[in-house]
Amino acid sequence: MATWKSAAYDGRYLQLDISESVSVAGNSSTLSWTLTSAGGSSTYYTIDATTVTINGTQVYYKARTAWDSKVFPAKKGSVSGTITVAHDSNGSKTITVGFSTRVYIFGPQEYGGSMTLTTIDRSAPTVTFSTSNVTANGFKISATSSATADIWQYSTNGGSSWTQFSTTASTSASVTLSSLSPNTSYTVKVRARRQYNQVYGTSSSSTVKTLGGAVVNSASAVTADSATVTITLNVTVYESSYTNTLVLKNGSTTVLTISGLSWSKGTANRTVTLTAAQRTTLLNAMASVKSFTGTFAVSSYSGSTQIGSTSSKTATVQTTAANSAPTISDFTYADSYTTTKNLTGNDQLFVQDYSTLKVTPGTATAKNGASISNYTASCNGLSASNSTGAAITVGKIAKSGSVTVTLTVTDSRGYTASVSKTITVIPYSKPKVSSVTLRRTNDIEAEMQLKFSGSISAVSVNGTQKNSVVYVRYQYKKTSESSYSSYTSIVSATTRSGTSFSYSNLELCSLDANTSYDFHLQIQDKLYSLSSLDLYFTVPQGTPLIALRKKKVGINTPEPQATLDVAGDMRVDGSPLADFVIQQGTSGIWTYRKWKSGTAECWCQYSFTTAISTAWGVLYESGAIALPNFPFTFAEIPHVHISTENSNYAMFVERGSSSSWSTTTNPGKIFAVRPNTAPSATYKISIYAIGKV
Repeated sequence: MATWKSAAYDGRYLQLDISESVSVAGNSSTLSWTLTSAGGSSTYYTIDATTVTINGTQVYYKARTAWDSKVFPAKKGSVSGTITVAHDSNGSKTITVGFSTRVYIFGPQEYGGSMTLTTIDRSAPTVTFSTSNVTANGFKISATSSATADIWQYSTNGGSSWTQFSTTASTSASVTLSSLSPNTSYTVKVRARRQYNQVYGTSSSSTVKTLGGAVVNSASAVTADSATVTITLNVTVYESSYTNTLVLKNGSTTVLTISGLSWSKGTANRTVTLTAAQRTTLLNAMASVKSFTGTFAVSSYSGSTQIGSTSSKTATVQTTAANSAPTISDFTYADSYTTTKNLTGNDQLFVQDYSTLKVTPGTATAKNGASISNYTASCNGLSASNSTGAAITVGKIAKSGSVTVTLTVTDSRGYTASVSKTITVIPYSKPKVSSVTLRRTNDIEAEMQLKFSGSISAVSVNGTQKNSVVYVRYQYKKTSESSYSSYTSIVSATTRSGTSFSYSNLELCSLDANTSYDFHLQIQDKLYSLSSLDLYFTVPQGTPLIALRKKKVGINTPEPQATLDVAGDMRVDGSPLADFVIQQGTSGIWTYRKWKSGTAECWCQYSFTTAISTAWGVLYESGAIALPNFPFTFAEIPHVHISTENSNYAMFVERGSSSSWSTTTNPGKIFAVRPNTAPSATYKISIYAIGKV
């Protein structure tokens, strides 16, 4: 107890008494206080304002009380109350007590002081624990406390949250957890509340990992077409009593499922050897790919219940060309074109550019679940293929000599196998003519002359020349007609020696001298129309030197159109005769003449209406006046002369940019100019141009 007493006046004083009641569990004290007004010879005394403050809290206040009020504290008596004060975390507490009062006006006014409360035991219990019976879904916690505890809690997340497992007052408690996740690490703590002071003690943490399914750490590449196929995985096993299932997937497609795998506890390489059936299943699943990135997923089971989650890694599953490439036994070849085959007499020989190579594949065999998807035959840049293995027509071979033919088979995985052979291609080109002459006798008569010489290709088989000239013939038609005559053969009159041939006939046939003809000469060897040489000529009508017609004479023209009609230049003593007009006429407003020398001239009169009002120095001008196009196009810009026919006191100039000047098709643009302005008026000019065409 603590007591504070004020100064007395005439024996009257005020006294403050405080007593303490401790709550260990609450770590606090309840303070009971009593304020007493006592003593003095009189019954009533005037008391100044009175205040009682405990630990900062005002618990009593009474303003100045006059003696004649006859109430406490002027009157003898007491008041009391309680206040609860929390102790510090270590159980100690010292408080300040404030006591302010005065009897009448005698003595000091402030009293009070500090008060040390009873120290409460706040020591926490020492808590320890151990774990046992670890399973996939939980484990047992056994905890002890250095003092009796009435609340026991555990945490599996390092103290972030707590779960109560016992309220039995004891120095030990235990709990078995059964709803945890497999193969998961938990940070475990235990705390217990000391019954005496309700202070918690917390253990240190311990990491406990539940048992789980096997964990795949890595997977090695698998060669699926090995004689013995093994899958090697590095796996951590937490419980050897579990069985494991391995699933191999290609993307989302399951390729293999292997169940009932038992592995010892710990981390080690686990080798799974495929059965023959499993190997076949795997290869069949790879029938169209050489390799794929496989996902190797392992799941662990206790009976039929999966433990933990599935663990997986990826690795390459591959085949090899050495083990899986297809095989091709052979192929045959032949010239499939009848004409060339008849020429050589042997379908194993080929004529350059004309024989057709046909290849017939032999037996092709795919391996390890694949299938043959393509047969391709190639030769000298040509290739052809099919997917059935039927005969393949490659085409005509442009190269001569020994030429390689290759047959390639491709399986569904893309592996290939090839076989090659060499064929003989005989050089060949179509018949050739080294010289040819086709003309009218004297160039003017109806009688035709034909001379030519040439050669054919030698097609030699075992030293025997197989080729010869078969057809030499001609046909003709008038140039104005569309259809040729029937062929006329001249092969019997053609001289043939080995591969050479020649022909000469100065009286071949008669073609109307007044008509132009188209002439067709055809030469064929034993490839007939395949390599036919076709020569086309135009035979002009016969042109006499001098043609005499009624009142007309033509020189180098059969049908003179004038008294004297000369086709060509004229010369006298070796010098050209004077120039002369070869064409003249009109075109629109133009009159023109064209001369033999290439000179041309044209002229016209042109009228237009314009106003002259724009100042040009001291003169006035019109706008630009476009002139009419020439009646033909000059080869170069001609000389142009413009003169006035009706000037109306105006002159005409050509000025401005090059876009206004003369061209090969137009005289250009002009401007009308006067010394003064003029309203709209009509003007007429003459235009003359001369130049080359």
